[in-house]
Parts: sequence; C-alpha cells; structure tokens
Amino acid sequence: MPGHHAYRLLTSRAGTRRLRHVSLLRSVHTWTPLAAAFNRKPEQKILSIFDKKRRGLFGNPLLADASGFYLLKEQAEIDSDALVREATSTERTRNVVEIFDELSDVLCRVADLAECVRLLHGESNFAQAAEEAHSSMSNLVEQLNTNRPLYNSLRKCVEKGDIKPMDDVDKHTARLFLVDFELAGIHLEEAKRRRVVQLNSRILSAGSKFLRRCYEPRYVKESQVPEEIKPYFEQDAGHLVVTNLMSDAPSETIREAAFRAYLMPDQHQLEPLKDLLDARNELAHLVGKKSYSERANQESIFNNVGTITSFLNTLSEKIAPIAKEEYVQMLALKKRLSPQATEVYPWDTAYLTALLRKEGDSGMDNAKLSQFFPLGACIDGLSHLFQSIYGVRLAVEDTSAEDLWSPDVYKLSARDENDEVLGYIYCDLYERAGKAHQDCHFTIRGGRQLSDGSYQTPTVVLSLNYQSPSGRLPSLMPLWSIDNLFHEMGHAMHSMIGRTRYQHVTGTRCSTDFAEIPSTLMEFFSGDSRVLSRISRHYQSGQSLSEDILYQALESRKQFSVTELQQQAFYSILDQAYHGSTVPKDLNATFAELHAKHVTVQYVHNTAWQLRFGHLFSYGARYYSYLLSRAVASDIWLGYFKKDPFDREGGVKVREGLLKHGGGKPPLELVSNVLQHKPDVQELVSALVQNTKKA
Repeated sequence: MPGHHAYRLLTSRAGTRRLRHVSLLRSVHTWTPLAAAFNRKPEQKILSIFDKKRRGLFGNPLLADASGFYLLKEQAEIDSDALVREATSTERTRNVVEIFDELSDVLCRVADLAECVRLLHGESNFAQAAEEAHSSMSNLVEQLNTNRPLYNSLRKCVEKGDIKPMDDVDKHTARLFLVDFELAGIHLEEAKRRRVVQLNSRILSAGSKFLRRCYEPRYVKESQVPEEIKPYFEQDAGHLVVTNLMSDAPSETIREAAFRAYLMPDQHQLEPLKDLLDARNELAHLVGKKSYSERANQESIFNNVGTITSFLNTLSEKIAPIAKEEYVQMLALKKRLSPQATEVYPWDTAYLTALLRKEGDSGMDNAKLSQFFPLGACIDGLSHLFQSIYGVRLAVEDTSAEDLWSPDVYKLSARDENDEVLGYIYCDLYERAGKAHQDCHFTIRGGRQLSDGSYQTPTVVLSLNYQSPSGRLPSLMPLWSIDNLFHEMGHAMHSMIGRTRYQHVTGTRCSTDFAEIPSTLMEFFSGDSRVLSRISRHYQSGQSLSEDILYQALESRKQFSVTELQQQAFYSILDQAYHGSTVPKDLNATFAELHAKHVTVQYVHNTAWQLRFGHLFSYGARYYSYLLSRAVASDIWLGYFKKDPFDREGGVKVREGLLKHGGGKPPLELVSNVLQHKPDVQELVSALVQNTKKA
C-alpha cells in the first residue's frame, strides 16, 4: 500500500533583426486585481490585540500549533487500522478498491502535507514536527506493505472481481495498488521478502551516499596546475579546490583544468554508485523482472524497455546530422578566438554556445526583457491563457481564516466558467533563507469522488525561488523564469482540472513520463512570441513587446538546442544501460563507448562524468521520461496549438482527453485519446526534433 512520494515553429519573418522596437499595444496603464496582487508582496494579516489566535495551516485548526502534526498522525493511524480491518473483513459492503483509496487518502493527506511543511516552513518546531509525522507515515506504509491479508484481499478482487461490479477505472486503479504491493515483494516467500527489505535499505543508503558525493569538491595538488590559473581556484593546504566545471570561464586553460579535475575518476565516488546499481539489479530479478528498468517502467507510457530503447536510439540517430552542423558552428567560433584550434572539447560547448546565442539575440538583454514581465503580468497572462484554452481562470483568495508558513505566500482558486471552485493553489514563489531551492509542486489534498456525491477539492502548493518585490519594484521575470512558472502551473492545472474517482490516481499521481506532459506542454506556450506578446507589460509604462522582437529573442534561445538535446538523449541511454539486465562491469568503459556512439563532441579520456550524475539515483531508469514527455507535448502542440495558441477547441480536447483523467487510465490510452491515434516512435521523435531546432 505504498504512499505517493510521489520549442515552437513559426514562419520565418524576413528582416526581424532590424525590428528592435517596442509596440505600444496598451495605452492605459492599469493592472487587474490578479496582476496587482502578484506585483507586490502579499498583504500580511495584522491581528488586533483581541485576536491573537492562530487559525491553522491550510485552515486546519489542528495545525495552529506544531503539536497538531502528532494529532494528525495519531488519527491517521486509527483510521488506517479501521480501514485495514474493513478491507480484510468477509462482511464488508464496499469494494476493496474503494477502501484502499480511502486508506491511501488518509495516509497521503498527512504524509504529503508534512513533506511540504518540513521543506517550506520557516519555524523549526513546525518543520521538525512535520518531519516526524512524515517519518511515522513512511513507517506505517512499510508495515502495510507487509500485510498479507490486506494483499490477499486486493489480489482476490483483481483476479476474480468484487462484491459489486467493477468498471475499467476500478480495475485499473485496483491493479495499480496490486503492482505497488508486489514491487515491495509481498508475494514472495519469507526469506525473499526479508531480502527485498534489505535491498531497499541498501539502495537508499548507497543512493544517498552517491548523491552526497556527487557534489563534493575535488582537491588537486598545486604542483599539478599551471601557475597562471592558480589564482582562479580556492586554495587549501597546498591544494586547489575545484567545486564545479567553471564552464563560463573565458580561458580555455581554466575550463579544461576544472573539467579534468572535477570529473577525474574516483573510487570514493564509484563505490556507492556500483553498490546502488548492483542492489537495484538484484531487487529487480528477485521480484521477477528482467532488469531494473523493466521494474521501474512497467506503468509508463511505453511500458516496454525495448520501445524506450528504440525511442532513444531513433532520436540519437535523427539528431546526429543537426548536432554535427552545430558543432561546425562552434568550431568556427573557436577558431576565431584561437586560430590554432582544431577541435571542440566538452569544456568548450557551454561557453561557445553562450557566445553564439548572444551574437544572435534580439538586441535586448535579459535585464531589459524582464522589465516587460513583472510576475503579476505573468500570472494574469496565465489566467487569460487558461481561460482561453481550458475555460479555467485564476482568482486571488483571502487567507485571513488560516495561517501560512510564510507571509510571502499567495492563495489562488482555480474556477470554471460557472465560477465553481475546482481547487486551490498556494504560491510560495520567493526565495528566502532555509527554503528548499528546487522548484516543486506539492499535492496537499488529492481530488476524489466522495460517497455523498460531492468532490474532494484538490489543493496544491507551488514552490519557486524568484527575487521578491522591493518597494514599488515587482519581481521581474527573465524568459527562463517564465518557462519555470508555466511548467509548474501546468502541473497545477493537471491537479485542478482532474476529476478522478480515486485520489490514488488524481492529477500528477501517475507515471513520471505521463505526469510531465501537461507541464512540458506549457513550456511551448511560454516559448511562443504570440503568447508572450499578449502577456508582456512593462512594469512602469504598461507598454508591451511586439511579437517580432520576442520571436527573435526566443529563436536565439533555440540556437544549439539540438546539441543539448543530444546530451540529454545520451544521458538517458546511459541510464538505461546502467539499469539493464546486467550491471556493466566497467561503468567508465560503458560511458566511453556510448559517448563515442551518441555524442558529437569527443569523450575525454580519464574523466568520469557519470560520477557527478545524481539523477542516476533520483530518476533511476526513468531519466528518459522528460524527453518522452516533451515528444508527446510537441505532438500535442503541433496538432492543436501551433496555428493558434489560444484555441479553445484544442484546449477542450486536452482537458477532456488528458487532464481530467489524471492517472485513472493507462497512460498510452490517454495519450492516444488526446492525439486521436496511437503514436509510434518515429512520429514522436519527429515532433520532438521539429519543435527543438531553430526555425
């Protein structure tokens, strides 16, 4: 009973380089209430001397105090025990899948909320209490994973049916619960079950150690480094400290030295990676899978390791000639900088591509561009976009009846065209000390159909790290920040629009590759000059940017995007190779072999980049998911929104065919529904490449 821890093509415009003007598309400088709210910090609640009572996080009175987490945990344990007894009773009156989903809801509403609070709350007592509650829920889940009567009751209903007829949604959800059980090895004999527990513990330990060591600095003796570059590195007891690749350093000597030192093979880093891969491989075989990749991807879109491999190899082959063209451009620039240069090395690519993009930009730097995208304009623009395509608008909600974990948090409601609330989105968007730096989407409460016919309102939290407003200066958004905002709002819409029967499959509770489709699709909107032109609004003058200048700025970002795509394809291929039927004996030899086959820039001998690739732990055998989700999103964009990004007909098809089902149907079925045919590898690769390369 596991818990849930759980680029665009437009017709080329002749002469766009000379169109460096700003269009005065608005002459009246007023902000909507939504935009105005996000252009300043949220108004803090001021309690009078007669009203000092805390009201509780998310409006829950129990969470007015940190001790409330203990009460939530205790109640969850009581409710879980009752639901387990019901699920295993011969006198039950509900189907097992209904009971299981309620059990899942009980666990997730504590575990997911606690996960969010422990990472975001500014008060240490709340964070600690949330940590303890989260740990308790994890332990409870582990206990349920070993409950054989509970498993037997579920398996019986999956294999033979239940007391009430089950439709496809019931069967699919019940099967997902069963798969989760069996991934934990509950169906195995006792000795093998104990081994599964040992292996899972080993995987967590080795993975955590590997991840930690991925970011450790490298110490190099001063005598091994050229004298002229020593001042560019920290020094410590006769050693130079290399903390990163220094890929933006103008000196190739510095870049090369940092690259070779930081990526030098190291047994200290290799051991936990090898241990992680070996333990995963043994675990997969123990539960009857041919490889860890098969185990990890059995509920994915392709649901087949062979098809995943075919997708990646086809993509690599398709982009190789384009990547070669980009390599020639990089080499030409390098020769301009250093006439004696004959080759582009891995330490050159980031530096050279940044220079070439700058040469081809719109003539307006990021700082000037961002002045046309204050956060309020972006949120307001998103609301108008969602209203156009999905019939959903965003509205600022009052938080006076609840406590917040930070005064900088906004609360939004997502509302349909009848002004009915679909769900709530808490926006924690500004950086602050102690806050987790990674952009996140937390599900606080999943949507589900309740027994009285009503619907449990979904609630999510979006956490990003923008610079906070200061005085009359709002948070100004560079283009990459707009991408991030649109991406995370794509996840939020998946949760808001989803109307699943069961919370186990609500919103983003689905396979990684499928969960990333709605969010990645939103990046195509943020990469479209028509959308950005409509959103843009200078924070002082109210002026908007023309489509032409935005088109040029966006096209410059696409320069060398295929080189980056090639790198991502290679990383995904390597991830699959490391999680195949056998673990390679020599991880570095496998890296070098695959690099030579799939990457235009040559491999550098005596380097081990994979020892810095933390995603081998966090996305083991699923790193390809982001490429596949981008490919599907590309196909959707080309089919419905390339001609008109505000098209309601296309939006309805995405909303009804994809978003509202969450993970309630097999992912390939949902992808086929929205595309109106079953996609093949060639189609998806073509869509991905078409929307990646520069027009």
